[in-house]
Amino acid sequence: MKKIFYILIFCLSFKNTNATSITGSELKEKISNWLETMGAKTNIEILDSIKYPFCTDKDLFITDISGSYRLIKVSCLGENKWSFIVRNKKNIQISNNNSKNKVNVLALRNNKKSGTVINDEDIIVIKKHVSNKNDLVQNKTEIVGKTLKKSINSNRPIYHSNLEKDWLIKKNSSIIIENKIGSITVKDQGIALENADFMDVLKVKNVKSGKIIYGFAENKKKVVLKTKQN
Repeated sequence: MKKIFYILIFCLSFKNTNATSITGSELKEKISNWLETMGAKTNIEILDSIKYPFCTDKDLFITDISGSYRLIKVSCLGENKWSFIVRNKKNIQISNNNSKNKVNVLALRNNKKSGTVINDEDIIVIKKHVSNKNDLVQNKTEIVGKTLKKSINSNRPIYHSNLEKDWLIKKNSSIIIENKIGSITVKDQGIALENADFMDVLKVKNVKSGKIIYGFAENKKKVVLKTKQN
């Protein structure tokens, strides 16, 4: 038999044995109508075959005893007194609580392919359920001008892992190769052949000689050669 969460408390005093009954389906309809008037969603279960002693509408009282429309008490205060409690599995309060779990996140207005540079007008703010907030981008300034590492659909939260790393020196960028020989400093035009952060070792190409050498990334425009290459 299908389990239904309800408690029946009958205090029956059949003074009129010929009294008509009220069925479970009729009570279900009355409870559902009451829930709708209270602005709550309804999802209750009462066996249609169950019969209760007749109760007029003026003697039938329906109340919320949970404060969230989860538990509904139905009582007849007429000649044949009875009462029971039925569970409502779905209600507006639960739905509202779910919406409170949403947070504002930055997303893209339209689908964007990998390699696209993000502009200010590409970014929108939406509400989403987010399970992992650790890598989530919080400010527009962290996105504008950045390049997408992979394609992203619209209305999806943007994470730092979706963006290309902001290297100090980017591959194929024009740089100055600085080589100190004693008190003399020699500077040549070069091309970075790798991405690099501060003081990372990277390969560079001397534009004048065509020679490929290694150096240290000192700033966005300068690579200092290793001492052993002097």
